[in-house]
Amino acid sequence: MNQKRTKSAKISRRSFLLLSAQGAGLAALAACAAPAAPAQPAAPQPAQPPAGAPKPEAAPTTAPAAAPATVDFLAWGDNADIPAWEALVNRYKEIAPNVTVNVTPVAEPNANFYPKLQTTIAGGTPPGVSSFQGWEWQPYADQDVLAPIDEFVNANPYFKEVYPEGVASIEGTTARNGKRYLIPLQRAAMLMFYARKPFEEAGLEFPTDDWTFEEFMETATKLTNPDKKLFGLQANGNWFRDIGWIRLTGKQEFDSLYDPRKAMFNQPEIVDIVQMMASDVYYKMKIAPTPADLQGGANTIQTGNAAMKYEGPWFFPALNSPQLREEKKNVPFDIVLMPKMGDEKRCHRGWTEGVALLKGDQLQASWEFASFMAGEEGDKLYSQVTGRIPNTNALIENFWLPVVTERFEVKNGKALLEAFNRSEVDVVGGVPRSKMWSEVVKPVGWDPLIGGSATAAEVLPKVDEGLQALLDEYWKSR
Repeated sequence: MNQKRTKSAKISRRSFLLLSAQGAGLAALAACAAPAAPAQPAAPQPAQPPAGAPKPEAAPTTAPAAAPATVDFLAWGDNADIPAWEALVNRYKEIAPNVTVNVTPVAEPNANFYPKLQTTIAGGTPPGVSSFQGWEWQPYADQDVLAPIDEFVNANPYFKEVYPEGVASIEGTTARNGKRYLIPLQRAAMLMFYARKPFEEAGLEFPTDDWTFEEFMETATKLTNPDKKLFGLQANGNWFRDIGWIRLTGKQEFDSLYDPRKAMFNQPEIVDIVQMMASDVYYKMKIAPTPADLQGGANTIQTGNAAMKYEGPWFFPALNSPQLREEKKNVPFDIVLMPKMGDEKRCHRGWTEGVALLKGDQLQASWEFASFMAGEEGDKLYSQVTGRIPNTNALIENFWLPVVTERFEVKNGKALLEAFNRSEVDVVGGVPRSKMWSEVVKPVGWDPLIGGSATAAEVLPKVDEGLQALLDEYWKSR
């Protein structure tokens, strides 16, 4: 990494410890992403565009600097992203041969990525660009480690499309205290995936966007066939994905989704849905494989042993890509909105993910590379390789929908756009979601629930108690 950094990029040991305590958990980060690859694997060949896909534009969104420069990029190291980083860096080298981009992919954000980032910050050698989830960068901004990007953004008309006004899931995951920090490479939403074969073999109609929760449960029960080792649902197994069920009830776990002050898990509607989706589907209804059933990667939707799964577009390549079809290992699938429940708004989870700039002496070069990745050409490459939703409406409508239809054989891609339009954030603030999960929600709540040793009515009051202590400690420190 580039060893020369300005003092503004360094923070004291005391501040670093506070940052580690407040954010980017040193234990488990709840990542909505494809299965992680080794930390630094051999770089694969860049993915080729599908036949008929629009070709990238010839010039980047931002003209690169003329002077030689080095940009250090700490990046997600999962299977979906690594080939995208290689394609982006190779293309940028053609555009800006004077710029050297050093990519360090780090696998498993829940265990490795954020601790690695914190270590570089504490050592005074932070990367110029870092991957971030939309709910995880806020403590870094609070510690004055990240560079606001408003001046850069305002100088580039293209980014008006990247940051449209009035979209809560974008504004809430890219800006804080009136300043913009996150540069989105993708818009993200999650909904229900279903494998076609189990429905066809059972003689059941495919689900539609207007289905109800009762119809969903009835379908999952009918699809479950112990003799075939087939489950109707591959359940989530964690809070951050079960948020998708919680919000459909019309309730939320906090008094505010932005910098909350009060934990509110112990509400009847939340207790009921958590009991069902984090415990009963395994042990009472037996429509989902238990953690023991999933050992070694068995009994999943990929193996043909589960009919439905809650996922996002990053999961497309895991089921049905050109390579999988060539190897005859593909699982034909489609997607559908989450079923209707108690809330007429039918909120889905939604956020942005991308990169942020860390303060240092290569800020201009870092912005130019980041803005290339987030510009039209770069974001097409990123979306094309990963399947993820690009960062503007125009790219979604004119590029992404045709590509995923052809490349992954998705027929109802517009459901993801509708899901994002209905979306709200999980929770963002000075106490990040990863810390809530690793220190309280997982050990106190979901572990005993999924293990079958306690009920939601027993654990959720304790979850509230533990989270309230974290929130009170944070606000006291402010």
